[in-house]
Amino acid sequence: MRKVQIKSLKKNPTIKRTSLKSLALLVLEIEGAEDTEIDITLVDNGYIQELNKKYRNVDSPTDVLAFPIEVGVDLASTHSARVDESPRSHPTQFLGDIYISLDRAEEQIPSGETLETEVSRLLVHGILHLLGYEHSSEMEEKQEYYLNKVLNSTQSGERDTQVGERDTQVGK
Repeated sequence: MRKVQIKSLKKNPTIKRTSLKSLALLVLEIEGAEDTEIDITLVDNGYIQELNKKYRNVDSPTDVLAFPIEVGVDLASTHSARVDESPRSHPTQFLGDIYISLDRAEEQIPSGETLETEVSRLLVHGILHLLGYEHSSEMEEKQEYYLNKVLNSTQSGERDTQVGERDTQVGK
């Protein structure tokens, strides 16, 4: 079972948390991340600037920060392996926290795109970091693949729930 929790410390009516959750679950599924959990928090520039200063020694806002558990960042130390409370309880591995600045996302929206698309791009970027990817052409290719997949499924009105041949190739 995969779990995604989304909190909004900065509200924006154009951001659909259910869409972000579906995207996160899709990425985790295709990447083969079974029994995992991530926390996503939507914040403003001031909040993410404080995190950036505290953990990266950079005193300015950024668009997305990902704190993988394996790195030993103590930000989410209370999230060690959790147990699902359902009758078929499976231990879940907490992968980490992702913080996305809605202010910064709005500032950097590419021409012709929406805030939701930019936030989706940042979300995929953060998830790939939690899964161990570093900045590379492979990571960029995966980001674009997932965004195109979501945009295409949104345009057709439904989410593709099948993990096809292309998904397996890109996901591994």
